[in-house]
Amino acid sequence: MTSSSGGLWAAHTATDNAHLIQYDPHFMNEHIVAEGFADAARRLRLSYRAQAWDDVILLPFMFLWKHAIEVQIKTNIRDLAKIRRSQGETGPQVDEASVKRRLQYGLGHDLAGLASEHAEHLVALAVQALPEAVLETVHGLAEMDNKSGTAFRYPGILGAPKANVDFTGLAQSLDDAYSLLSVVIDAVTDGQGV
Repeated sequence: MTSSSGGLWAAHTATDNAHLIQYDPHFMNEHIVAEGFADAARRLRLSYRAQAWDDVILLPFMFLWKHAIEVQIKTNIRDLAKIRRSQGETGPQVDEASVKRRLQYGLGHDLAGLASEHAEHLVALAVQALPEAVLETVHGLAEMDNKSGTAFRYPGILGAPKANVDFTGLAQSLDDAYSLLSVVIDAVTDGQGV
């Protein structure tokens, strides 16, 4: 039986560094979690060999990228609202509690809604909009997913027709979109962060 405080991890405690991987809740934040999903997607991409069996990785691959992009956009929205507050703005669009509530309960996993709010913050800060290629990737991903964020999680939910996908092009497009989203705050703050 596993410990309730550590669950399955407690049953698999590392006894040497050769098999060690760590979880430290004090180290985890949205930036790290988004990067973890992106890294997992990149590693999955490296396993692709253009063999028929590779078809089974497509939905997990899409889920990893969708979640990495979603978490990064949410992180950016929180940080962009914080920057606006630091510049003296007030109101529900930037109020910390309102932003938290909107991201958690209002927008949730709705990638199109999240992308729209992200764009609104960039406009309010008079910052250059995201490049069209990034917007096309994010909106294309949002179009495939559903507002509950489950389209890539379970079989039979994705409403897309059968398709022959250029995996390399798709992977690069998703990686490029995430990579640019992950540096938005640095661009807005000249690398100073929030």
